Amino acid sequence: MAHLSVCRLAAASVVMLAFTAAAEAQAAKPLPDISGRWKFKTDVLPRKGCIISGEIEFRKTGKPFDFACTFRSSEDCGSGDDATSTVVRQSCMARIVGGDFEISSTVEEIVGTKPPGMSVSYAPDDFRVHPDGAGNLIGTFKSIREAAVKFWRDVDLLS
Repeated sequence: MAHLSVCRLAAASVVMLAFTAAAEAQAAKPLPDISGRWKFKTDVLPRKGCIISGEIEFRKTGKPFDFACTFRSSEDCGSGDDATSTVVRQSCMARIVGGDFEISSTVEEIVGTKPPGMSVSYAPDDFRVHPDGAGNLIGTFKSIREAAVKFWRDVDLLS
C-alpha cells in the first residue's frame, strides 16, 4: 500500500515538473506585439480568380492575448473592362491561440463597388496567421473560399 502511494507521489511530481517547465518556457518567450498598421494580400482565390488585399490596424485591448482591429479590404476580380471590385470596411478581433493569431471579422459596410451599383453580398474576411521570422505574418485567409495570405508592416520611409 505504501509502495502505491510513493508511486503516485512520484508520478504527480513528474507531471508537476512538466507543467512548470512548459509554463516557464511560455513565460520566457515574449508574445509578439502586432499593434499598428499592416498591409495584407491573399494569393488568388480558387475557382473565383480574385485577390483580397487591404490595410488593417491592430490595437491592444485590456486582455493580454487580444487585439481589436479595423480594416478595409478590396476584392479585385478579373481585368480590363470585365474587372470587378468590392471595397469593404470591417471590424475584427485578433486573439493569440497556440502561437497563431486568429482574426475574426464582422462586415460593417460595403464602401463601394466597380462597376458602381453592382449588387453584392460579402462574407467576413477571417484569418489565421503566425510570425514568419522575417517580421511578417503568414497563414490562411478564410471566408467563402480559402487562400494563403501575407501581412507586412506599413512603414513610411524616412529621409
